[in-house]
This record gives sequence, C-alpha cells and structure tokens, in this order.
Amino acid sequence: MKMPGKFFAVTVLLISSALMPLAVAPATADPGPGATFAKANARTGLPDGWNPAPETYGVGETKNVEIPMADGVVLRADVRYPADASGAPATGPFPIVMTQTAYGKDSAGLMRLLSYDGIGPALDSALPSVVAVARQIADAAGYGDYFVKRGYISVVTDIRGTGSSGGQWSILQPQEREDSKRVVRWAAGLPNSTGQIGLWGLSYLGMSELLTAGVMEPGSPVKALFPLMAGNNAFQDLLEHDGYYNISFLASMLELPITALPQLDPILGLYREPDKMMSVFVDHLLSHLRPDGTWPSVLNALVDGDKAYNSPYWESRAIDNVLDQIAANDIPTYLIGGQYDLLQDGTPRTFAGLQNAFAGRPHAGPMPADANSTGRVQMLTGPWFHIQPGVQRNTEDIDMHAIQLAWFDRWLKNDHNGIDETETPLHAIDLNGNVIESATYPVREVPTQNLYLGADGQLVSDRPQYAEGSDRLNFSPFNTGTICNASFSRNFSGVYQLLASLFGADDPCAKFAPQGSLPPVLVNPSYTSTAFTEPTVLAGPIGATLYAVSNKPATAFEVTVQDIAPDGRATALTDGELTGDFRALDEARTWRAPDGSVQGAFHPGTRESVLPVVPGQVTEYNVKVRPAFHVFEPGHRLRVTLGTGDFPTHIFNPKQYPDLLGGVYDVQRNGGAASFLTVPLAGVSTMKG
Repeated sequence: MKMPGKFFAVTVLLISSALMPLAVAPATADPGPGATFAKANARTGLPDGWNPAPETYGVGETKNVEIPMADGVVLRADVRYPADASGAPATGPFPIVMTQTAYGKDSAGLMRLLSYDGIGPALDSALPSVVAVARQIADAAGYGDYFVKRGYISVVTDIRGTGSSGGQWSILQPQEREDSKRVVRWAAGLPNSTGQIGLWGLSYLGMSELLTAGVMEPGSPVKALFPLMAGNNAFQDLLEHDGYYNISFLASMLELPITALPQLDPILGLYREPDKMMSVFVDHLLSHLRPDGTWPSVLNALVDGDKAYNSPYWESRAIDNVLDQIAANDIPTYLIGGQYDLLQDGTPRTFAGLQNAFAGRPHAGPMPADANSTGRVQMLTGPWFHIQPGVQRNTEDIDMHAIQLAWFDRWLKNDHNGIDETETPLHAIDLNGNVIESATYPVREVPTQNLYLGADGQLVSDRPQYAEGSDRLNFSPFNTGTICNASFSRNFSGVYQLLASLFGADDPCAKFAPQGSLPPVLVNPSYTSTAFTEPTVLAGPIGATLYAVSNKPATAFEVTVQDIAPDGRATALTDGELTGDFRALDEARTWRAPDGSVQGAFHPGTRESVLPVVPGQVTEYNVKVRPAFHVFEPGHRLRVTLGTGDFPTHIFNPKQYPDLLGGVYDVQRNGGAASFLTVPLAGVSTMKG
C-alpha cells in the first residue's frame, strides 16, 4: 500500500529489521530533529491517490423480507439497493454488503432517521454533537447507505430471536451459524446482485460475521470481511477477566440491548402486522427464560455454575476456533480495534491468528519476529471506544467508511486500488495521533525487555541482587476511582464517552488510573521508571510476572500501566487482572518473549484448571496486561501500580470472598523471587531510519 506523505516518516522510523531494546536508564543521545511522529489524518490506511467514489445512486428499500430457516423459524431482513433518479432499481448487477444484527434493524432505521435522514439534517446545524452521536450509533447498528449510494446492495438481517425475526436468542449460539449459511445463500441470489458478499459489523455484529465466515465452505459467496471491535474469545474478552467478573460490561448491556430492545424491535418493525408482531414478541420474551438465555446464564455464573468457567459452551462461541477455516477459505479480513475498547486484547490476537493461519502456521501463537505477512489480513487500531471506532480524542477523525469502501471495492469489485499492497498490515494510532506500523504482532520493531520492581518504588532494568525485599499489598474489593476511571470507562462499553460526545466533550474519566493509592484506606504500591530522554515506543501485549506470599488461600491482583508526565499528571494506558485460583496457563495459547518470560498469558479458566493458593508459600502469578500502543515523550516515565479489587467494574465469584477478605500479600522483589514487567519498549534512536 502506498501511504500518504504524513505516514512515510513514521514508517521509516518504526520499520526496521534489527533493533535493540531500550534500557530504562536515561539515554545520553540527543533524539534530534528526526525523532518526530506523523499525525494520523482522515486518510490513514488508504492507498495514495485513492478517493471514495461519489454518491451516484439513490436508495430504494424492501423491508422485512422473510427468510425461512430449516426448522421453520422466519428471519427478516431489510434490503436497500441502488436506485435511479425515478426511484426504480438501478442497472446492475451490484455486490452485496451484509450485516447480521442482534440489536434490531428497525432500531438502526430509527437512528438513521435521527441522523442521516429524516430530521437529522435539520438538527445538524443546531445540535451537531447530538446528530454526530446518532450517526455513530446508526453506523454501529449496520447503517449502509454510504455503500448503497456507491454501488452496493445493503442487507441487514435480524438474527434469530432478535429484532423482527422469530425464534429464541442466546449469545453467539451455534444455531446462528447454521442460520447464517442459509441467509448468505439467500442474499447471494438477490435480483440484480453479483452474488458476491462482504460481511461487516461492529461488536456482536462483527463477532457474528467472523463466526459466519468460519463455517462457510470454500468458494462460498463471502469474499471479504470488515469486523469492527470484534475481539477473539467472548468468555476471555468480555465476561470473565481471569477470575474477575466484568459486571461493568454486563451493566452496559443487560437493560437496553439484551432485555429491552428485543421486546421493542418487533413493535417498530411489525406494527402493521400485529399477528406476526405478537408471535415474535412472545418468542423474544421466552428467550430470557431458556437455560442458556442471558439472565439465567448470569445467575448461573453468580452461584458458581458452569457459566462461570470456560467450557464447551464458551468454546463453541469463540472466534479463535474458526480462524483456520477463514484462512482456508481465503477470505480477506480488515480488523478494527480500539485502545479504549473492552476487546483491546482480543482483536490483535485475531489479527495474529489470521496472519499465522494464512501462512500455514499454528494460529494460537504470536507471529514470529521474522514472519512474512499478507496484506489480505490487516488491522487498524486507535484511541477509540467500543461504539465509536475512528472518532479521535484529540486529533482528526478517521474516515472509517472510506477504508471499508476501499476494502470492499478491492475484493468485491476487483478494483486493484492498492489497499492490500502493504508490507505493514498492522496500523496503530496512539492517543496523541502517533502512527506505529509493523508487519507482525507482537511488533518486531519493538522487542520486549523485563523491568523489575525495585526498592523505593523504582522500576529498573537490572534484576535485583539483594537477598530480601518485598512490598505489602492488602486486599480490598474496591479501586480508588470508583466509577470514574479508565477501567470502568472501557468496560462500560464506551457509554461514558458516548454521553460526553453529546456535549462535544471527552470522557473525563478515561485517563484516570483505577488503582492509585488513597491513604489510609488503600495503599497500592507503585513502581516508576526514570525519565525517558527520547520518544519511546510501547507497542503490544504486556505481561506482569508477580511472586507473592499470601496469608490466605486466595489472592487477587490488578496491574495498571500509566504514563507519568514531568508535572506528575498520570494517564492510564492499560491494565490487567488475575485471581490466584485462575493462575494456571494454557501453554498452547500463552505467548512468551524470546527469553521465556510470559508476555501474553492465556489462562484456561476451566473449573478443572482451578489452583488453590497455598498460604505462606511463594507463588508465581502471570497477569495478562492488555496491549497498548503509545509513545512516551521525553521527560515522561512509565509507572506500574499494583492493586487487588476493581469494584464496581469487576467483582469476584461470591464463594471467593471469605478467602479473599483479610488477605495480605507480600510481593517479592529480591534475587530469589524478582517480580517484573515484560514490556515491548524501544527508543526511536535504536530504530533504523
């Protein structure tokens, strides 16, 4: 891919074949005028000289097209197609972009009327921030007129048990894939279509898209994918964070998207057909009562049932398990992720897994540092929240529509526009607009180093040699930021940012670390590096290896990584958590640095893998800290803070509280048991330009 001029400078800086780790001790070299970073603009990831086609067509619509499933359940879809000036279908044929939604196509249609169509344009001058947010929600829900006006047929289908479709729903149930096969075959046969389909969608819609592609046969109509914020493993990414229950995410979803919308959408979509409306309404109501429905599943987990642990139920819903088939089907895939997304670990893992699978390597491991990559699998990640991909915090927005159009033009219209012609298919943008690109993930230009917890709150590059040394950590179920911190903002599905955007502002909580000290209530030890003397890149997954002695048969650890400015301001970059009983490693899915240190822990999370903590014994804990892409400016420092609880973002299995309360952990930092951070970190001066 030919990149715009602004991106060339950073590519020269960050792409090299032989790089040395950066020591945390201050460097003596002057970074010089070359140590600058290009700013991301609205053309990120697009081929040089390529521009979106103009709006050529009008939009026609056929609503509630009925698609019978094998068991007689009827799904319903809206088809929006290119129209000529008279409103008649335009001369085709046209390829298809298709979304399968669990949140109701008619809810999306309502948001479209409040944003792009209807009263949206009239409100735009008076309430631009409100209309902009409505457009973002419409896009997230599958709005596709941008593509229809440029020569695509758009299909939005309500999956089983949602929207205007009949049947009963449970999260990512395998039946959805069987339904999807029939929906794909039906869509490929639409009049005036080429029969070639590109799947796209955000969040659940993106997960459904990947799982659909993973069960299609070779040569199917599905020719390209564009999943946004889709993650890798629903159990690990969304619901259960290595022993911590993600109740913040559940709180953001249970009331409206999962409970209210399934009952509202039949009214919006089928009010003209009351018999069908009532039948669908009852089906959706029954979804909440089935054993694998959402509410019964949540209650099951809270009473230590099987849903609290990884199991065949969850593995059958894991995107990770279909990556080999997507590669075998040779379906080009462009992934979108976010640094403020609760799926910030899963999406890069999917990128690495697909790159490995396309190359014939085992997909579960990291990409080798010397691996070749393919432009048929790409990932763009930036400082974006779950519902707002491409919406920058303090730099220019990314034109996500244009990137998606270029991708589909390439694979559905055979337009050799260059979007796949890149040696660096990983594109990452940090919160200041700096662009980091690489051929691999983990990022080979930014190798790992171990930073050790030292005396007096220091984070040092040399392993401690003294015989004794530890810091005391007292268990508390709370964090010091309550509901105003980066952890809650991210896991609450970006709702804070969405609300702040209505007023043209940013989420004020998104940069606050959740694990700071609040003496005398909470005293959480922190460890800080010396100041960087040149721009220093942090890029990729992080591991925290902690050695600790507990007085109780249970432990809990929260690790937060921050950027500390010269004036002391702290910006939370990422975090991770682990309860002691979930500390077993799935070695097939765990990523290790070249020296054997754990860089990307994967804990199996099964009931069988639970390991009780032995009081009084030094125990190793490998905490998965979610990846970050960030550039530390000169004078800034890296800080890691240790905590325990994270309420109200996370809670623990209720049966654990008796063993957790009163817990005292001595975190070791001595020659015999040196706790450390495995972090991909490199200074610009170590990179060949």
